[in-house]
Amino acid sequence: MKTFLNFENNDTKTLLSKLNFEFFLKQNIFMEKYKQADIDSIYEAYKRITAEIKVRSKSNKKQFFFYSEGQVRKMFTGGLLLSHFELDESRGHTILDFPAVGENWAYFDYWQKYQKRKLTKEKIWGFTIKTGSLLAILLSIIKFIEYINQYGLGDIFK
Repeated sequence: MKTFLNFENNDTKTLLSKLNFEFFLKQNIFMEKYKQADIDSIYEAYKRITAEIKVRSKSNKKQFFFYSEGQVRKMFTGGLLLSHFELDESRGHTILDFPAVGENWAYFDYWQKYQKRKLTKEKIWGFTIKTGSLLAILLSIIKFIEYINQYGLGDIFK
């Protein structure tokens, strides 16, 4: 499991938030040819844990987001996400604990949803700041021109 990715880096979090856990899970299921009962246990665990997450996160969404980020961090440092998304140099992986994959998927989905919102807010804020800066510069130029015209230095711009 060799990788140069660091979970603390925002680029890594952005990359992870773009990846679809279910797509890569289906790829792994196709390659490894698991039994249908094992596949069903993944989806059942996912549905059960997703329902639990909805109930548990209602009391304090922000703190539960931090908790889910901790779960995703464990998945990342433990190698699950790296091998699942094929971000390391390993050849592949075989699922041994099927319900745990469903549980990890549910926590990853919850984290991914809020991480995408966070990234969108940051993009909007960056755009707002850049637009405000541009407007401030334009307003300064207009005021400078008005000032020069008011004091008889308008010949320079004619």
